[in-house]
Amino acid sequence: MNSFGVLLATIGAYLVWRYLTELNFIDKEAYLRGEGVMAIPDPTPAEIASFKRSLRLSKLGLTLIALGGVAQIFSNHLPPAGL
Repeated sequence: MNSFGVLLATIGAYLVWRYLTELNFIDKEAYLRGEGVMAIPDPTPAEIASFKRSLRLSKLGLTLIALGGVAQIFSNHLPPAGL
């Protein structure tokens, strides 16, 4: 159960890192050269759908982290195996 919780939390952390950390509106190349300007263009329907998908997956990741933590806590209260 503990290993399952660790696995859930790890998958959740990856989803949050992958889909939440990339939600920004800067041109990274220009920003790193010190020339960046934040611009928010009008989104296309495809960009809106992609953004919504990223938000859903990042929320799923947060949920998996929470469930993984609960599974790890629960595993501390299970009787030892083999008794």
